[in-house]
Amino acid sequence: MPVSKKVAGSNRVRESWGPALKESGLDVVSFGTWQDALQTQADCILLDMREPQGKENLQQLKSKQDSVILSVVKDDVDRRQLEEMKNGGASGYLSENTPAEEVAVRLNAMMEEGRSAAVDPKNMRAAQRVWFQQEVEFKVFDRSYKAWSTTLSETGIFLRTSLSFPLYSVIQLKFYLLGDTQPFVCDGVIVRQEVEGPIRGIGVMFQNLKGENVRRLESYLDLYR
Repeated sequence: MPVSKKVAGSNRVRESWGPALKESGLDVVSFGTWQDALQTQADCILLDMREPQGKENLQQLKSKQDSVILSVVKDDVDRRQLEEMKNGGASGYLSENTPAEEVAVRLNAMMEEGRSAAVDPKNMRAAQRVWFQQEVEFKVFDRSYKAWSTTLSETGIFLRTSLSFPLYSVIQLKFYLLGDTQPFVCDGVIVRQEVEGPIRGIGVMFQNLKGENVRRLESYLDLYR
């Protein structure tokens, strides 16, 4: 049986990301109320939590169907709000400033791997990996770059980029965890280079994480457990 690629979102979400999602092969439909969302029979619902009725919509949808629900949130969303979404049944989170191209990458990968918004089975290692799409600043050989991440775990992060570096190169990273106002700064080592397939880039293993950084990372990953 072919895998459905239907995604539902509010008019606001569809206006922001709809054209790019359609170009990537996804069937994008819009809805007004949570009752309308149920009628779409979509495999993934992009639920706009910036709207006043977002919390109620999440509770209603999660109690009546099993589609993946990704919460679209403000870039400055706080930890308490993320916890409420998790407890309400959200499968994952999308910042409103995520480029449409990155949203398309995530949704297509999810459709290929099945109904899993949080974990990417293809990229699982010893630690659980969750979808994590944030712009990352990084430095290799004293040169600075930027790339969007795809997944995150307690041990590392994957950056989607066409750039290539020697394996085991040291890399300095700076990015933000949703719900956290302070930048996450750490060192890493490039341990993997993906040059084929739909998601290409570099896998980075964190180095010498200590104290507060360990706590902050574990706290974020708890939102998916």
